[in-house]
Amino acid sequence: MNSPLEAFDTVAFSEALLGRLHAAKAELSRKQGLKDEKSWLATAVDRLAAAREGVGDLLTRVLKLDELAPLREEHARTLQHSVIDAVERLQAGITFHGGSRAPVLETLYGKLKLPPLRRAEREDFERFCADFEKRLNGSYVKRMLADEAFAPIAPALAEVRKAFSTWRSALSPEPVSEAEAKALRSELDAAARKLELPLRQARLLAEAACAPVKDLYESSGLAAKPKKRSVRLARPLEEDVAEAEAAADALEPQAKPPRHNPEADEVGEAPPLPAAPAPQEPLGAKQARRKGEARESEEALPQQAAQSSRPRRARRNAKAQSATVE
Repeated sequence: MNSPLEAFDTVAFSEALLGRLHAAKAELSRKQGLKDEKSWLATAVDRLAAAREGVGDLLTRVLKLDELAPLREEHARTLQHSVIDAVERLQAGITFHGGSRAPVLETLYGKLKLPPLRRAEREDFERFCADFEKRLNGSYVKRMLADEAFAPIAPALAEVRKAFSTWRSALSPEPVSEAEAKALRSELDAAARKLELPLRQARLLAEAACAPVKDLYESSGLAAKPKKRSVRLARPLEEDVAEAEAAADALEPQAKPPRHNPEADEVGEAPPLPAAPAPQEPLGAKQARRKGEARESEEALPQQAAQSSRPRRARRNAKAQSATVE
């Protein structure tokens, strides 16, 4: 059974890969010929899309699990792009059915710049969501969008409202019971297992299909691999701290502080202090000292030889003087 973190990454990667496959398919369709390659890429898209059926908003729902709490901000950033996509589609729908100068378009969007909002911080993006929803709920906008001319954009409007709600629920999920958490883990694991084989097949088919077109496989993002995150992300901080302390104790047992003895405190005895380690001479100083001793011993050899030869010379001189006198 996969860990919830691994299963989450598998399902999230399948969603991203499906979007890249669609983009590569559109790019390949503009090329002349390549009938087999286009068929392979279409098969990859269909196979992965079929495997993802039923996934829905699973990635948002499983963020209620405590072990996936570190991923909430990251997934909210992904949903932030989905919100802007939905708002842009609504804008395109209003423009198509009401014209580029429709008053409702000016009321909703005005001088709003959507691309920078994809990178906006959470607080700024939350203000945008609140302001845009306030405009949507205004009486004038409701009355205008209720006109029959804008009936075709009703799904896009519902998608915008759902995107806002999903983004907020990812950041502040409601707590779940243990039974519901167990069911979510099982559903997430089953979805990840179902996607493992189609993911590999889709990537291999896509690589074969894109091979005749230079750099298409890499530029379309199909060469990217699923994230390999450490499961330590899902571990409580206390476990990491305890493990680090245990490792430190195992490496340096002599550095442990003396165990506290309450009985010794009562009689006024201080706990024994650990003996300080003997100072060690630096390696460079030790080598310099040895060289100095060797040099001194070499200089002392001639002096010792001279001192030892003085008595012999004195005896020879005395004998020579006595022989001269005689």
